Amino acid sequence: MIKSLGNIIFKAVQRAKPILTNGKTLVKTKEKFSLKNPYILEALPEKYLSELTIFEGKKLSTVCRVLDSPNSSKILNRYKTFVSKASKGFSAQEITQLINKANLRGKNPLNSNLDAMVYLNELDGKIAQHFDAHGLAKVSFPEQLVQLNKLLTKGIDKTKTFCTAPLDIPNELKRGAGAALGTGGGCAYRDGSFILVSGKGKRLINEGIEHVIVNDVYYGIIDDLKAKFPHINFIKAENAAKYFNKM
Repeated sequence: MIKSLGNIIFKAVQRAKPILTNGKTLVKTKEKFSLKNPYILEALPEKYLSELTIFEGKKLSTVCRVLDSPNSSKILNRYKTFVSKASKGFSAQEITQLINKANLRGKNPLNSNLDAMVYLNELDGKIAQHFDAHGLAKVSFPEQLVQLNKLLTKGIDKTKTFCTAPLDIPNELKRGAGAALGTGGGCAYRDGSFILVSGKGKRLINEGIEHVIVNDVYYGIIDDLKAKFPHINFIKAENAAKYFNKM
């Protein structure tokens, strides 16, 4: 975290407020932090946007105080873990409703989940290699949603083998990398409904899931996923290359 990030955010919010007759601006005590505020977006370095989504809707003064703390990185990681563990996830009935909403019966498995296979070819391997990833691809479409719900609710079970690979790697490194990592082309599987992705420079097994790339089969339930797991960044596969290349 950069020094005085909280102060930078607070001053950005102040700029959005009208100037009083005494020349000062008034920020309400109950003011909320929101990345929808264009002044905050403008003030924040882009690399921090995904990190700070977990504070969406929280009290601004508290968020700023935490970010200006000398131990801000440790506090942020602890809070992420707390938010993740606190997630209740979807019930079995809600999972069934989501599967019906996605209309899986109307989708041909041979002609589905192709967006990640196509659009992720535009990833910059020099950037994508810094993201740890795991593709949910070896079970049926409905079971992939069940697995995603379990992982986002309970976290990754560190007592069991959990294979990961870079989201992508530079082309010059791909020869032989697939065999070494047990994946095609040396990167995480792309033919499933979801790709779990860590924060930049982090590991899924250690710091947990920060981003989920959603393939075309489940585009229709992305808003439902965002509402249930607001601390996770859900990205359509067709937009994923642009999203990660910016980092």
